[in-house]
This record gives sequence, structure tokens and C-alpha cells, in this order.
Amino acid sequence: MNPRDLDLVIAAVHAVGPCPAGEEADWTDRVRERERAVGLYVLGDTVGQDIARLDAAKQFTATLLDVKVESSSTRGVLVLRNTSGELEQPIRTDRGDCEAGRAMIERARALIGHRVRVYQLNERMASNPKLEVRIVVHLADFGLDTDPVHENSAKQNVLAAAEGDTALAQHAWSQAGLPESGAVSVRQLTDALARLPQADA
Repeated sequence: MNPRDLDLVIAAVHAVGPCPAGEEADWTDRVRERERAVGLYVLGDTVGQDIARLDAAKQFTATLLDVKVESSSTRGVLVLRNTSGELEQPIRTDRGDCEAGRAMIERARALIGHRVRVYQLNERMASNPKLEVRIVVHLADFGLDTDPVHENSAKQNVLAAAEGDTALAQHAWSQAGLPESGAVSVRQLTDALARLPQADA
């Protein structure tokens, strides 16, 4: 049993009170009813916080090309190509060691190659309140991006993802089997980005 569930059970037991002798079955049922009620209350509080974050979020449309996970923070880092054809500055999920962060990382991985509506907040870093980090709070799926990507734009995207390392970008391009000239598909571009090594910020 995880700590939150244990807290709910303890709260339900306190709410119901001591178990009278001979009424163990009825008492257990009352505890379960209280536990469900407390659980619904906690869930409602969590949903309320999520909606507040959504209301405050900025929105933009982009194509999701890759998701990396930082070993230091456990956050997912989304690689997004905006409607101008450029890569967005890094946008991170909540920490991957919490339920919301894990769920967002998995959702983002499932949407690689899709056009998405990104809901993003700027949040202050706990370690340095003077700095802010961009956090994704929701992704709306607009379906697979089937538009061709111009050769120069695709190569610039790979170079940007490689942090300007030309040799690394060329190696990833070659390893993914992308053509030397001509437009590529979004799927081909995601394959090239997946060949780049994990860079932990």
C-alpha cells in the first residue's frame, strides 16, 4: 500500500470511530465508504489544481519530434518543431518520479511524430527561484504530421538538436538513412533525432 492510500485508510478509520464488538463486517464497510469519500475529495483537489494550471498556460501548435529523459531531474524533455520550422527551446515535464510526470512522459512518447497543441507554463526552479523552466501541462493530439520537411529545414533541426555539433548531426543523419538531398518525412526526421546521444542538462 502506498503512503497516500494508507493515509486515506487512517483518515477513514478515524472518521468512523472504534469498532464495536461483533460489528466488524459493518464497521469495515463504513470504513471503505469513508475511504472512498476521502479519496474522491483528494482527487477533486488534484483535478482543481490541474485545471488551474491549464487556465494559466500559454498555448502553441508544434510537431513533437523526440522525448529525452534527464537522469539528474527525471524530467522528460520534449523536442518540438514549431510552425516556423524551428526547434522550440526545451520544454520539460513534471518530474518523472511523480505520477503526473510519468504519465506526461508516456503520453509524449506516444505522440512522437504528431502535431500537438502544447499547453506550457513557466515555473520557477526550486533550486534557484531566480530562474524559470518551461513545463508542459497538457498535450492535445492533432494527429500524425504528414507534411514533408524541406531538406535544409530538417538538417537545421538536427544540427540544433545536436547543439551545433556538425559531425554529430551528420552522423545521426547518415545513421538514420536519410537522403543527401530532397525533402524528408517527419518520421525520418524523428529517426535522425533519436540517433543523437542523450544530453543531460
